[in-house]
Amino acid sequence: MCGCTDLPYRRIARDRGCGLAFTQMVKDDALLVANRRTLQFLDTAAWDRPLGMQLAGRDPARLAEAARRLEALGADVVDVNLGCPVRKIVNDGCGAALLREPAQVGRIVAAMVAAVKIPVTVKMRTGFASIEDDQLFLEVARQAAGAGVAAITVHGRSREQLYRGFSNQEAIAAVVAAVRCPVFGNGDIRAGADAVRMIAATGCHGVMVARGALGNPWLYREVEAAIAGRPLPPRPTVEDRAAALAEHFARAREYYGDYLACILIRKVVHWYSGGLPAAAALRARANGITAPELFAACLEFFREAGHRAAHADADAGELAGALGDARLPSPQPSPAAAGEGDAARPVGAN
Repeated sequence: MCGCTDLPYRRIARDRGCGLAFTQMVKDDALLVANRRTLQFLDTAAWDRPLGMQLAGRDPARLAEAARRLEALGADVVDVNLGCPVRKIVNDGCGAALLREPAQVGRIVAAMVAAVKIPVTVKMRTGFASIEDDQLFLEVARQAAGAGVAAITVHGRSREQLYRGFSNQEAIAAVVAAVRCPVFGNGDIRAGADAVRMIAATGCHGVMVARGALGNPWLYREVEAAIAGRPLPPRPTVEDRAAALAEHFARAREYYGDYLACILIRKVVHWYSGGLPAAAALRARANGITAPELFAACLEFFREAGHRAAHADADAGELAGALGDARLPSPQPSPAAAGEGDAARPVGAN
């Protein structure tokens, strides 16, 4: 979630039910030289707890020292990234590249566990190449668990998949069976029902929510309620979504100032525009935000588009009731519902 989980984002998520949240991933080298931008990624506040901070690197000694720095900065958990598929990270031998080096993962985790008093966790993928041909990920999990890792989060895709296809729940279940530490499932969780299916199918101890919460921070409460077997909270209204978007911009202005806030809010509008009939027009407007008043105009357009969509849905519902379900096309099941894939959401943001 690089470029997403900054302090303004985490405040929006926390206020809508996110429990454990994670900062953006940072490189150990940049942290050790106190790079200004890297330190800004790690900014936190009194309300921002519990908080995990995530590292990328490959040298055990440097990662151990970086973990000590994160502990001093207020991290409650330090996480090692074994899943980032970005070419630059992989070419440096970090992130998903370490899925091919189980012994090195064991050395990294052992050094970090010895260096800090807070829990050390890892987030990994299910192999570097195709899951069918690459079973090293299970040995990676065993090495991490044997070195004292507190928990493992598994994104059910290989590095080569990037974000394509579906999260492989069988592979996540294999990690659960291979280690004794808690395992959290990740990948494709878009609704509370996805989290319930993930836990039932894999035996994992919980789920981590990531991209599914972009534009839908209410997902955290929905996941929590679904897992607990409670009634799901009401779906957010158009006004709820507009209010969250406006709050995000206000917090970004306070944190970054007007210039950067206007640039950064463009992608946030893209997150919230999903599903709206006028999404393309809304995104075009968002891309032109250069001043707060232009954001205000974009937000008003967002409200109007949302209300039009809500009225269209209501009209379609009335028509369905008048004609009878047999006269209307049957909705197609989602891949997860059809058993073709699985979705996962954490009650934390990463």
